[in-house]
Amino acid sequence: MRAIWTGEIAFGLVTIPAKLYTATRDLTPQFNMLHKECGTRINMVRRCPKCQRDVEWGELGKGYEVEKGVYALFSKEELAKIDGDDAAGAIEIVEFVDPLDIDLAYIDKSYWVGPGGKSSRGFSLLRETLEKVKRVALAKTKIRTRTRLAILRPRGKVFALEMMRYADEMVSDDDIDMPESAKKATPRELELALDLVKKLSGPFDPSKHPDEYRAAVEAAVEEKVAADDLARQESLGEEKEEAPEAGGAKVIDLAELLSRSLGKVGPHKAGPKKAVTREEEVEEPKAKKAKKKAG
Repeated sequence: MRAIWTGEIAFGLVTIPAKLYTATRDLTPQFNMLHKECGTRINMVRRCPKCQRDVEWGELGKGYEVEKGVYALFSKEELAKIDGDDAAGAIEIVEFVDPLDIDLAYIDKSYWVGPGGKSSRGFSLLRETLEKVKRVALAKTKIRTRTRLAILRPRGKVFALEMMRYADEMVSDDDIDMPESAKKATPRELELALDLVKKLSGPFDPSKHPDEYRAAVEAAVEEKVAADDLARQESLGEEKEEAPEAGGAKVIDLAELLSRSLGKVGPHKAGPKKAVTREEEVEEPKAKKAKKKAG
């Protein structure tokens, strides 16, 4: 499996080499818009209604609507400044929490986190520690351009990184209309409900509940193929950009760094560091040697 990025987990003064992997995939059947007359796939064009012409990518900019029809315009440089200097490739742990205190409604998207260096001692230490204390790590990480809150939790040999929504992104349920209950459930009704729950209870196994809609679509497509009920046209392939690989990490004294972390007073200040590629790791020692020789 190819990593999305190679970076590190910041744990006190300890930095643990890590790699981020995609944990989910969207298998929802996708339908394309076709011209019914000839069966050709329709292109979605970028058109300016005022200039009455199609617009190239290089002519596009971004604006934030402050009121109807009024936009605050931003250049690429201004947007880059808003994104911040933190590079994608770091998971900064800010505190440890009880997983039972986390409302599942905050969970958004999942990733896998595996060890990123030649040694996985630090990675294993953090995972075993969290398992022992039955805690998960609340962290900040940058995916693409935006820094998000996330939960880092042990999952077998690796970690699961659960991206979270911010508190103000949650819609309050206070305004949902709830009918006044005429009377409470009778003891008999409650007994029957409990019996039903017990009969339907079992170990969690998502494979027992397949996507019936996707299966129905796939069956319908197979029928179309068998009947040769198809619209044929040439398609252009798209090349996917490959993520860079990274090398190993330096040997560190974990016990010393953990002790120093415990002696620190005040909030954790270890910030995210830039993800390092294999080429940068090779070139940096060469540059230092050249500088030393020149001096």
